[in-house]
Amino acid sequence: MSLEPLAKFFTAAVYGVIGASPDPKKYGNKVLAWYLDHGLSAFGVNPKEPTIYGIKSFPDTTSFLAQFKDSKISLSIITPPKVSTAIIRALQSIEIKNISGLWFQPGSYDVETLIAANETGFEVIAGGRCILVEGEFGLNAIGKLVAME
Repeated sequence: MSLEPLAKFFTAAVYGVIGASPDPKKYGNKVLAWYLDHGLSAFGVNPKEPTIYGIKSFPDTTSFLAQFKDSKISLSIITPPKVSTAIIRALQSIEIKNISGLWFQPGSYDVETLIAANETGFEVIAGGRCILVEGEFGLNAIGKLVAME
């Protein structure tokens, strides 16, 4: 599989984990932890959790995007397909130009979600590609992979 979408995704300065969770058994937690473990600036988006890992979490995607409107952003999406589609539709209704990529983790999308995502013009990563498996390849492709302790 091509590394080009991954490399573009990792050009961001800030990462949002839509569907982040404080529960270590959930992928929303594992993905947020992955970003933090790799020294990346990442924040959770979860309407019920004001903090995750002691870091501010945002109640919705719009507030996250507003906070980082002057930064290049990439989003990992780990929500049920109907929620993912609603998030993408909300993105389409506002003028957002600073998103490097949308990474839909396995199980977070359906055909409708991907059609909407591709209409945004942002880089879309899906098709079963998981950041926990392939993320380091993308970081390495652009020289951002740091040795983990």
